[in-house]
Amino acid sequence: MKAFPSFLFFASMLLAGALVFGLSGCSSEPLKELRPAASQPAKNEAAKPAENPAPPVVKKDGPVSVDFDRVPLSDVVLFVTNQTGKGFILNGAGEKTVSWIEYNIPREKLFDSFSHALSSADLVLRSTTDEKTVFTIERAEDLKVPFKLDFATSNRGTFFLLGSTIYPQDSFPHQVKYDGGHWYALIPKTVADQLNATDGKPGGKI
Repeated sequence: MKAFPSFLFFASMLLAGALVFGLSGCSSEPLKELRPAASQPAKNEAAKPAENPAPPVVKKDGPVSVDFDRVPLSDVVLFVTNQTGKGFILNGAGEKTVSWIEYNIPREKLFDSFSHALSSADLVLRSTTDEKTVFTIERAEDLKVPFKLDFATSNRGTFFLLGSTIYPQDSFPHQVKYDGGHWYALIPKTVADQLNATDGKPGGKI
């Protein structure tokens, strides 16, 4: 009967070893450090609009080249206005075509070059302001000049003689002005030249 206690002793040793092995295998892993996730923008957050790019810079210095070949005057005037800042009034000449081809014009000479191009197209520039910032463009035949009038004044009013016709002041067909004791009519230059060449009488040859 001595074998039974020996069996119990051997079984108890096996049980103790199993318990030690189990405890060593169940050791817990070290806790990992928890860090907050990086904040991300909310999905519904409105996106910031991209900044608008700066407009291109228009150079206002250096020479200018032009290449207008039978271009409407209104288009040429728009170009000159953008380059010089001067204003122009087209007195019925906007549809007239202009040819202006020139290269490397000094910017300060651009307006003079434009004036010469207009002269070649039988057009005339006239300043409307003392500062010479606004000009009218007229056909050469429509350009008006002062013409000294013969006149008479009575109790019935003032009368003007133009050519061979006498006009009362209120029905005279042209604008008049009084200056230095004389009356002047603003008439087309072609008419004034003809009247001057014929001593104020119509019908003569120039």
